[in-house]
Amino acid sequence: MTVSTQLHLAAGIGALVMGIACLMADPARRRNRLFAALCFAMSLWTLGMAAVRSGLPMGPRDLWGIRLFLFGSCAAAPLGLHFSLALCWPKRRLPGMLLAAAYSAAAGVWSITWFRPTPVDREWKITAILVLGAILSTALGLLIRKTLTLPRGPEKRAYLMVTLAAVLAVFGGLSDFLPRDELAYPKFGPVALILFVLVLSGVVLRHRFLDVDRFLVQAAAVIAGAGVMALVLLGALQLFGDRFLTLFIVCLAALLLMPSIGRLLMAGARDLLARPGPLAIAFAEVSRNLPGAESPDRIWEVLREGRKRLPEHSEVILYLHHAVSGTYQPHRFRPDDETARLPEPVPDNHPVPVLLKTDRCPLHQRLLEEEIRESESEPRRRNVEQVLGWCLEGDLRILVPILVEDTLRGWIAVGGIPRSWITADLAASIQAVGNQAIASMDRLEALEASKRRRALAAVGEMAAGLAHEVRNPLAAIKGASQAINAEASEQQVREMLEVIDEESDRLGRVVGEFLEYARPASPRREPVDLAAMASTVARDAKLAGFGIEIEIREPERQVTVSGDPDQIRRSFENLVRNASEAAGTEGRLVITPGHQEDGSRFIRFEDNGPGIAEETLPKLFQPFFTTRPTGTGLGLALIQRVMEAHGGTVEVDGRPGRGAVFTLLFTH
Repeated sequence: MTVSTQLHLAAGIGALVMGIACLMADPARRRNRLFAALCFAMSLWTLGMAAVRSGLPMGPRDLWGIRLFLFGSCAAAPLGLHFSLALCWPKRRLPGMLLAAAYSAAAGVWSITWFRPTPVDREWKITAILVLGAILSTALGLLIRKTLTLPRGPEKRAYLMVTLAAVLAVFGGLSDFLPRDELAYPKFGPVALILFVLVLSGVVLRHRFLDVDRFLVQAAAVIAGAGVMALVLLGALQLFGDRFLTLFIVCLAALLLMPSIGRLLMAGARDLLARPGPLAIAFAEVSRNLPGAESPDRIWEVLREGRKRLPEHSEVILYLHHAVSGTYQPHRFRPDDETARLPEPVPDNHPVPVLLKTDRCPLHQRLLEEEIRESESEPRRRNVEQVLGWCLEGDLRILVPILVEDTLRGWIAVGGIPRSWITADLAASIQAVGNQAIASMDRLEALEASKRRRALAAVGEMAAGLAHEVRNPLAAIKGASQAINAEASEQQVREMLEVIDEESDRLGRVVGEFLEYARPASPRREPVDLAAMASTVARDAKLAGFGIEIEIREPERQVTVSGDPDQIRRSFENLVRNASEAAGTEGRLVITPGHQEDGSRFIRFEDNGPGIAEETLPKLFQPFFTTRPTGTGLGLALIQRVMEAHGGTVEVDGRPGRGAVFTLLFTH
């Protein structure tokens, strides 16, 4: 048996074992079936090649055997594309036309072998390279695109490893179809397949997230590793021949390097094929609801609702960093025990956060146990032992870090579940919940900070406006009081007292309106007839001596809203006063209550005054903004606040030269 035959045999057995391990896990899962079919096709290809090269009897001119292993090589291309689509788009409908074209093209390439006296000639090899190469290039493009779009982390590294292994397998496999003519060079297909199986085994075994038979995956890795070691030793024999010392040194170096190479291949792996468990489904549901949370209370409410969907025996603890105390504070989410005592906070220098910061990937018990056995660094082994002891003490199965750039914001610890539930889907779902919770909290914190800044700026503007409005009447009162002295005539004293009285009233009005504006919105709600309220305000305005003529257009049916009658009345009074001051004694104000098509209620105040200039409109509702010497600038601001408290709006049409229109809209 030649070296090439042995390599084909090792590659075929490794692929066959990997396919069986995947199919035994969950044959109902699409990705498992596709990957198993891909492994079986590659196994058929390489084992068939090994059988042909070994000289086994396969019928006349070995045509049946040749066509059999060619079927495996042709089927591997569309199956690889199918698996890549399922891997990159797990929840989307796969493009049927693309798959149909790929399977049809591959079937056409294989069917040609039945109509040619020599199934594998130069023309057929070129055709196979072009057709199968195009299909496999599409599959590689999907994997590369998926890898580039993933955020930095273990999953991206795992996809990168699988993509590199797939590139190696594709180009190595296609090299078997190159026309050799007079050139004699070895076939790289089995070598590439051996490396592909070895890398994929490392990806599967690193965190043991893949829900497959662990023994079979290890067997595939051992077979592939043995194939790689055989290649190294055979190459050393060919290069150094009978030079014993040189050959001994090369073999010794290979033996020493193999464990390190194996660990390097398995670093940062993730589960690519495992089915989601009940815990992963519950976390995925929570992660879908978190982005819509609009307040910190809503975030915790979503987490509490998600907790109720968790299995009763599970326990989830969220650790969040508290900068002031320098610790990670625990928050338990356990559906069956609301009164359970929380664990102690974890300090920043504890081995758990230190290891999570260093590894930046999920940690679970079996991984920690494996790390203790294999770690060559004594300080790291001690840290891992302490982390494992902490997990065992709390019966915690997996720790998933919540990382924001290079900062560990916390982690989610899950316990009380079987080891078989520890899958990559679970880790990804937990990580999504943690990251979205932190992102939502950061977003809301930024919004609250922005609101506080705006509120402080508004308070500053209001304080400046209030000081300005108070300063003027105080100055007038002080001046009038100073003018009242022994030398003042009786007429001057009377005039100064009138000034003091008027400015005192003005000062009282400013303070009263400011207090009204600053007072929290009243929760009082009762039915208010807008037309009847407008009639009352119009009557009072006439009795108060307002010179403006007021017309109220009666609606076809009663216009009633639910609100605070006192606040609504003061809003009407402010609008009537503004219209009277703007239009003068010859002015006219038309008040029209009514209904809109969507069920909303409105009341419109339309005067015939000078209107409002366009450049004034943006400032109209700012506190203390006024265009009149005697105005306080709080009336319209108060109206806007009242309408916001009632869930409504104020609409303004300035209409310069024709009169302003104010509409109070009460949404249904």
